[in-house]
Amino acid sequence: MHVVVGAGSCFGRATVAALEAAGERVRAVGEDWRDADAVMAAATGEHPCLSITAAVELPIHRWQPDLVRLADNVCAAAEATGAAVLFPSGLYGYKVIYDVPLPADPPLADVNDRRCEPGRLRDAIEATYAQLAELSGNRVVLVRSGDWFGPGAVAWPAAEMMAAARSKGAVPWPGDPARGHAFTFLPDLARLGVRALLGAPLPRPSRTTEELEDPDLPPQSRLEVYALHGHMLPNGGAWAEALGASGVRRVPHTWVRAQGLWSAEHKLLSEVLYTWEGGIFLDERATRAWLPDWSPTPLPDAIRQTLA
Repeated sequence: MHVVVGAGSCFGRATVAALEAAGERVRAVGEDWRDADAVMAAATGEHPCLSITAAVELPIHRWQPDLVRLADNVCAAAEATGAAVLFPSGLYGYKVIYDVPLPADPPLADVNDRRCEPGRLRDAIEATYAQLAELSGNRVVLVRSGDWFGPGAVAWPAAEMMAAARSKGAVPWPGDPARGHAFTFLPDLARLGVRALLGAPLPRPSRTTEELEDPDLPPQSRLEVYALHGHMLPNGGAWAEALGASGVRRVPHTWVRAQGLWSAEHKLLSEVLYTWEGGIFLDERATRAWLPDWSPTPLPDAIRQTLA
C-alpha cells in the first residue's frame, strides 16, 4: 500500500494514477496533511506501507511553515513504518550556471547569499528528508526539475501563463522573451517518481580517489535524485505559440520587486527572478540512461491537458 499526501494536487493526482496503473494499492490523504496524527494513521493502517509521497503544492508565500510541517509529518510516518518517501523539488538554492546542463545535485549557493529565501527553505526541506535516509535508512526519492506546469498546478509563473492562454491573452514572461526556458509537465515528474519507487535505484556516481581523500568534500547524500528538465522552449514567442496565446507580455523585474514592498508573495518571487536571466536546465542524461524507455508527454498533449 502506498500513501499519497496531498492527493488532490496536480502531482498527487498524477502519482495516484501512476501507482494504480501499475496495480498498486493507494491510500489518499487530502486536507488532513497538516495533521501529523492523520498522516501517521494513513501510513499505519491494515496493510504495510511501502511508500509515502509528499505531493502538496502551495504558492511560494505558503512554503513556510506549511512545507516544513509536511516534511516533518511525512518523515515521522516513514520512520515509524520504514516506508520509502517520494517528493518533488526544484533548483532554488543552488548556484546559478546559465546555458549549460546542471547536474541533478548542483552545488549549493553560498550560505551568505541572501537573495533567495525560497532556496534556503528548499535546502532545509531536502536536508530533513536526507536526514531520514541517513539516520533511519529509509529510501528517499527526489525528482527534480525547473519550472513546472500541469492541470491545477499552482506554480508561478506557469499558472498565470495558462490563465492568459485560456483567455487568448498575452503570456506574462518575467525575463527576456528572446531567451529560452524549460518547463516540466508535472504529471511526467510524478510518473518518473513512481517508476523510481517501483524500480531499481539509480546507480550512484562513484567518487575518485582524490575526491575520497578531500577533507572539504561533503559526504554523498543518501537521497536518490532523478532529474527531468522537461520541454526546452527557445524563446517566449515559441511558448506563447505552443499555448495558443496572442503573444508575450514582458513582466519587468522592477514591477515584481515594487509589488514586494507590500505583498509577501511578490517579495519571495522577486528573489527567484534570477532563474529568468539566462537558460537554466538540468542534465537528465543519467536519468535517461537509467530509464531508456522513458517517454515524456508530447508538449501539445501536455498543454491540452493543462488548459482543459
